[in-house]
Amino acid sequence: MSVVIDSNHKEYKRAIKMLNGETKEWAYDIETTGLNVRKDEIIGFGISNGLKGFYFCHQYYEDGKLKEALTREECLVILRLLKNRKLIMWNGSFDCRFTYHFFGIDLVDNLYIEGMLAKHTIDEWFPFGLKEVGVKIYGDQEKKEQKDLFESIKVNGGTKTQYYKADKDIMGKYCIQDCHLTFRLAFNFVTKMDKKLEKFFFDDEVMPLYKNVTIPMELKGIPVDVKNLEQLQVNIQGDIAKLENQIQTLISPLLEKVFEPWYLWKNFPPRRTGPFAQALVKYANLSLPQTGSGAFSLSKKALESLEDSIYKTFLLGGEYLPNDVVREIQNTMIDGYMFNLSSKHHLKKLFFETLGEEPLSKTEKGNPQVDDNFLDSMANKYEWASLLRDYNKLNKIKGTYIDRILDSQEDGVFYPSFQQHKTVSGRYGSDLQQLPRPLEENQASELVRKYNNEIRKLFIAGENYVFIDSDYESLEPHVFAHVSGDERLKDIFRSGRDFYSTIAIATEKLDGVSAVKSSDNYLGKVNKQLRQKAKAYSLGIPYGLEAYGLSKQLDIKQSDAKILVSNYLGAYPDLKSWMKETDEKVKKVGQVASEAGRVRHMPKAPKIWKGHHDYILDSLEIWKQFNDDPRRYNQVKFLRKEMINYLNNGKNFQIQSLAASITNRACIAIARELKRKGVDGHVCAQIHDQIIVRVPKSEAKQWQKTVQFLMENVYKLSLPLKAPAEISGDFYEGH
Repeated sequence: MSVVIDSNHKEYKRAIKMLNGETKEWAYDIETTGLNVRKDEIIGFGISNGLKGFYFCHQYYEDGKLKEALTREECLVILRLLKNRKLIMWNGSFDCRFTYHFFGIDLVDNLYIEGMLAKHTIDEWFPFGLKEVGVKIYGDQEKKEQKDLFESIKVNGGTKTQYYKADKDIMGKYCIQDCHLTFRLAFNFVTKMDKKLEKFFFDDEVMPLYKNVTIPMELKGIPVDVKNLEQLQVNIQGDIAKLENQIQTLISPLLEKVFEPWYLWKNFPPRRTGPFAQALVKYANLSLPQTGSGAFSLSKKALESLEDSIYKTFLLGGEYLPNDVVREIQNTMIDGYMFNLSSKHHLKKLFFETLGEEPLSKTEKGNPQVDDNFLDSMANKYEWASLLRDYNKLNKIKGTYIDRILDSQEDGVFYPSFQQHKTVSGRYGSDLQQLPRPLEENQASELVRKYNNEIRKLFIAGENYVFIDSDYESLEPHVFAHVSGDERLKDIFRSGRDFYSTIAIATEKLDGVSAVKSSDNYLGKVNKQLRQKAKAYSLGIPYGLEAYGLSKQLDIKQSDAKILVSNYLGAYPDLKSWMKETDEKVKKVGQVASEAGRVRHMPKAPKIWKGHHDYILDSLEIWKQFNDDPRRYNQVKFLRKEMINYLNNGKNFQIQSLAASITNRACIAIARELKRKGVDGHVCAQIHDQIIVRVPKSEAKQWQKTVQFLMENVYKLSLPLKAPAEISGDFYEGH
C-alpha cells in the first residue's frame, strides 16, 4: 500500500513496472474536490490489483489551499499505462467522465467490470454504495478508513463532503482501500455468475450498454433552449400567482367560520409577550420605547407610563381583550395568504371540517386523505378545486422540470443521469424518465397543456443537428403476448386488431362490436369506457391481479371481478399455463429469468413455501389455523403478502425485463453502428420505450431508416415489433 507524491520515488517506478507487467486487471478510483465532473478537480487516483495498491497524489490540502505533488504529466504517465489494462470500477461513469474532463484521458474502452452493476446482476436489492455493500459482505472493518478520513477532514476544518481536506497519507490509504474493496467485490459477484448470466453481463447487455450508451449519454448531455427556459419560468410563475389569487378569492368566504379562527389562534395566540404583544403595540399605536433590536419594550415601567386603556390592562396581566379586537390584531400579523394551498392539513380542514365532504380513502392510521383522486372528484363540484388541480400541476411542472433544468444546465447543456441499477427489470432510472408526455385537448386544461407541452420543446438538437426520435408501439403488450406463448394473444397483433378492445370483447363476452379500429362498430368508438376498463386488467391479471384487487380498481363487486378473471384466463389457456409454470419456478427455485437472460432472485420464496405450502396463499385457511394466536396469525399473514408479491413479481419481471432488454439492446446496436461509421452522433436519451438519437442534420434521412430498422430487428420476437422513427428539432416535435 503506497502513497506516491514524487515521481523519483521507487514506488512510482514500481507502479510503472507493474502496469507494464502481466497483471491485466486493475481497480481504479479517483478522489476529487467535488461532484461536478466538468468543473471540479481530481486531487489523486488509486489503483489496485487486489494485492498491491498505489495512490498517486496530484494535489493535497495544506495551509488552507491545494498544493501540487505529482505534476499533471507525471499523472498522465500512469493513466496512459492504464489504457492497456482491464479496469474495474465502482460507479465508473463518474470516474471515467471526471478523468476525461480533467486529464483528457478516455478510459471507457478499458472499463472491464462495473462493480455496482455486477452486484445488481447477482443481487438486485439495495444497498449499492461501495462501503455499504462491503460492510454487508465483509463486515464493519470496511468502514475503518472512512472513519479515519472523516476525522482528518474535521481536524483540518472541513465538512464530510470535503474529502480533499484530509491529510494526504490518510486520503491515500482510504483511496487504496476503496480500490482493494472494488476489486474484491467485483470478482465476488462475477464469479457467482453462471455462463449464461456471465454472457448477459459481459457480452449481451449490461457492460455493453454501460460503455456504449450510458456513459456517453451522461458525458455529452443534451442541449437546452436556455432563453425560452428562462422566459417559461417567468411566465409560469405569473400564471401560478394568478391561479392562486383566483382560488384564494373563491375560498375566502369558506374560511371564516372554521378555518380562520383555528388558524389565527394556532399561529398567533394572544399572549402578553412575543409577536402578538408587538403587533398589539403597533395596532393600538402605543407610545413605547424600542430596544436595541428594534422591538418595543414591554417592561412594567414602560407599560405603566401609558395612558389607561384595554391594551395597557391586557399587557400588564389584567383582563383579556375582546375577541373581535384579538381577531383584528391577528389579521395584521398575516403575511400573504392565510390558507396554504399546498398544505394537506389546511385542505383537510376545508374539505372535511368546513364543507363536510367524505374522503375517498384514508391513511393506514385512519386519517382522511386529500390526494389526486380526491381532488379529481371535487373538481366537478367546486370551481376552485378544479383550479387547485391546475395549480398543483403547474407547480410540479415548474419545480420538477423548469427550475431543475434551468438550475442544472451548464452553458446551454443539460447533463442527465442514467442509472442501470435503479430498477429490478433493467430499465434505466433517470432524471428524464418522468419527462411528461405531450397532452391532447381532452387530457388537461388549456393552461396545463400549454406548459406541459413546452417542456419537451426545451430539449433541442442544436445547430446542424437533428434528433431521430423512435418509440416502440405497444412494446409491453407485444412482449406479454410473446412471453405467454399464447397464440391467440399473438394473433391480436398479427391481425392488426386493437389489444385492449380484443381483451375486453373476450373477457366481457361482448357481441356486435369489433376490435378493428377502422370498423364502424369498433369498441373504442362505440364504448370507450369498456375499452378503458380493459386496461385495468389486460396486463394486471397476468401480473397476478386477483378478484379482490380488481374489484377495488374498477369499483365493482368482488363476485363480478372474479367472473372477469375467470373469463380472461379461460379465453387464453396458454397464458394460464405460463402463469402456473412461473409460480412453480418461484416456489421451488426462488428465481426466474427473462428470455434475454436477466435473472430475478427471490431466495426467500422457497423457504416460505417449504414451511407453509398451499395454505400460505389462502387467507381463510390462515385464519382457521392461527386465529387463536394473534401474534402468529399476523406473522403468517405478512408471509402470505410476501409470497404473493414474489409470485406476482415472477410474472411481471419476465415481461418488464424483456421489454427493457429489447430497448437497451437497440440502444447498443445504434451506438455501435454510429461508432462503426464514424458519425458525430450518439444515443442521447432513453425514456421508457423511446430512444432519441442526435445526429448531423445532413445524415438525418439515412439514420431515420437505420434507427427504425435496428429497433425493430435487433431482438426478434415471435411477432413483429414496430418503432416508427421521426426526424425532429426537439423532444416534442418527434413524439
